[in-house]
Amino acid sequence: MLYNTYMFKHTGKSLLLYTLLFCAYSSARAAEPDSANFPGLTYPIRLTLPAGEKIGAALYESAFSLAPAKDYDTLLLEGEMSDPAMRVDIEVKSKAFFLPNTGYKQTGFHRFPNGRFWARYNAGPAGRQPLRFVVVNLGVQPGATLTIYSSELQKEAALREEREPQQVVPYVPDAALSLPENAPFTLVRRAQWKAAAPKEPFTPHAPVYFTLHHTQAHYPATYAESVAEIQFIQDFHQNGRGWIDIGYHFLIDPLGNIFEGRPINVVGAHTKNRNTGNIGISIMGSYHPPVSNPFTAATQNSLLAVGTYLKDTYTVNKSSFYAHRDLQSNTDCPGNDLYAKMGTLRDLIFDPHPVAVPVIPGTIPVSPVQSRSLRSLMEYLDR
Repeated sequence: MLYNTYMFKHTGKSLLLYTLLFCAYSSARAAEPDSANFPGLTYPIRLTLPAGEKIGAALYESAFSLAPAKDYDTLLLEGEMSDPAMRVDIEVKSKAFFLPNTGYKQTGFHRFPNGRFWARYNAGPAGRQPLRFVVVNLGVQPGATLTIYSSELQKEAALREEREPQQVVPYVPDAALSLPENAPFTLVRRAQWKAAAPKEPFTPHAPVYFTLHHTQAHYPATYAESVAEIQFIQDFHQNGRGWIDIGYHFLIDPLGNIFEGRPINVVGAHTKNRNTGNIGISIMGSYHPPVSNPFTAATQNSLLAVGTYLKDTYTVNKSSFYAHRDLQSNTDCPGNDLYAKMGTLRDLIFDPHPVAVPVIPGTIPVSPVQSRSLRSLMEYLDR
């Protein structure tokens, strides 16, 4: 930092000031260590772009990112693009000041009608060079906006998912792999949200624990927006990341709708190296500062319904309900706001308080099962 030389020459007050500045600087960095961290920008990065520039002109250029902590050869972006008439280019900083900066090759891109987009870039040989993004004008209208929810610096090999050998004939999953029709909660099935078919065969597993995530992206306001969002997520996971299917088993929106992701009895792709036996539940929206979307009562009730079902059906222990960050150190998922609720959510799922049944004076208390039996007997005697 530019403050270093000056601050350390001064008094304890200056040292305190330096510490505060350093903390402020650190807190402004992206939450995910695998992200590209751009000085002065926090995720989600929201830009309003100028109009009137020439076609092909740069509408915005970020500063170069900080040097990544590990080697990467692939960059993934996802966000919202209000106007399709723009392009996001990536430049890598030259290793020598007298050499020109080079660009990364875009190897995949998809923008949905609602503006949600993902982009994938090949960085060439793995390295740790800083990078920047440049927004190029293709004819944007006044007031056009660009939001980048997240960026990921990865090695392509690490993105790959464990999978079964590819089949020649189209793969049709066995219906027995999915949640049974008599599940105790309403589920928006894959067919209802028009899920794409899995690209390759699933790997069956037996659930023994489950993990809470957040999508850290769009916060749907309607059922239609939620359907569009889950369709986007599946497309990003299948075609951006190159996975077999959407990574999560369940996704829950702010209205409390529960969407079926992967079938419950197959391995997901939501927690690196910890997917077998692990059910991934993701809450739509971002529950981490500075966004901090509201965690609605409807969402919580649906999460409790899914968690209770998993606990009762697969005999999952209380200690086997995790937040994503509990299993992976390189993430803040499911966000500080949701993580703070994990203790309460565990108690509500695994130690629910029994409902007190009023007892009329002079009567003998009976259980709900006994009550139903007595009611049936009285109805029989009244015939």
